[in-house]
Formats: sequence, C-alpha cells, structure tokens
Amino acid sequence: MAASFVAAGSGVATTTTTLSLVAPTVINNDVLFALIVSNNNTAVVAPGDWTLVSDTVNTAAMRTYLGYRRIGDSASGATFAFTVGGTTLSFGVIVAYRGCMLGGAVIGSATSSANASSDNVTYATLLPGGPNRLLVAFGAYNLNATTAGAFSGTDPTFTQRVDIETATGNTASLFVHDGPSLTNIATGSRTLVSASTVDAINHGYMLDLVDAQLPSGNGGPSTNLIRTRFYNYV
Repeated sequence: MAASFVAAGSGVATTTTTLSLVAPTVINNDVLFALIVSNNNTAVVAPGDWTLVSDTVNTAAMRTYLGYRRIGDSASGATFAFTVGGTTLSFGVIVAYRGCMLGGAVIGSATSSANASSDNVTYATLLPGGPNRLLVAFGAYNLNATTAGAFSGTDPTFTQRVDIETATGNTASLFVHDGPSLTNIATGSRTLVSASTVDAINHGYMLDLVDAQLPSGNGGPSTNLIRTRFYNYV
C-alpha cells in the first residue's frame, strides 16, 4: 500500500505558552505530522507519543519543529497541546498521511535547510530510502506576506496540500507539498517559489515515507517487515 495524503487540520496561532492543534478526520494507523514555527528560539515541547523529526533554529527570530505520531481511531479530530515559548508568535498545523509502515520507522530519509532571507524556500537534495516512495516537503516562512507558487523539478512533481498564513502582527506562513518519487534517485536541491512581497528567513524540510508492505504472494511477510523484525531483536 503506497503512502498518501489524507487531510490537513486548520492552522492555529498563539502568543501564549500552549499551542492547541486539532487533528483532521483520520482512521486507525494513520500518521499525523505537526509543523510548528515560532518567532523565537524557544524549544517546542510535544505531548506524549510524538517523535521528533527536526527542531531547527534560524537566527534568533525563527525556530521550526516537525514531529509525527501514529494514531488510533480516538485521535480523529483530537486536540494536541504543544508547549511553546509564549509572548511571541507560534503557528502550527497537523497533516495526516495513510499507508505508512505499520511497524518500525515511518521516515526513510530526511533533509533540513535553514535558509537566509529570500523570496523562496529552498529544500536540500534527498535520496529516497526505497523505490516508489512518497516524498513530503514541509516549509516555514517567517512572514505572512507570501503565497506558495511553483515548485521546481519534476521527480517528484509536488502537489500543494497546505498554504496558510497568520494575520498581521508577528507573522508566519506554512507550506506542505508531496509527490511520488518516480525513479528513486536524488531529488536535487528544490525551490518553492513564493509570491512574497518582503523577503524572510525560512526553513525547508524534505522526507520520504516508508510504505506499508503487504504480504508476499506465498503468504509470507514482505522483505521490509522481515528486516524491521530483525533489527528489533538484535
């Protein structure tokens, strides 16, 4: 079963110490990703059962958190309270994906780019960890005066899933795109062209999702499941 996008929750902004993000409608074994940007360097503390992907600072004015959590049916529409810096803006969203590996790692490979002030968000090259992986690009822009535009490159060709901004004041924008790797080769550096009116520092994360593996034709487990079990017991 190939991994696929399910839905995104609503963007939430706060200047308090608690950022309450609401999950979209999901089913058992979906995977939630939380993307949070803050206008300071205070670390984000996730509630229980969230796994950190990256926690990146960019000067003293921007910190971006990305984490994931496997869910059960009870998490559909649930609220998750993240501890953030308070006083300055924190802005986040939860997105859901389906068809990821049921045991072991959800992510095969990942890259992170803390970018200087620019109109565009840059993503470092990523080599997928296996064939036919779904690649997901998470972007954070430290200003709201922008709109996501074209994504460079064709393998994969990225589809926009999230493009949200805060209101005026301390501001930020969040982007999520995904697309299937066609040839299992390195993506090369990618650029998300924005329609920003003012340059801003930004972050770009790219990762590939490990697909759920169905049993082989003789009823035995797939190679990936065998490998996961082996590493769990050595």
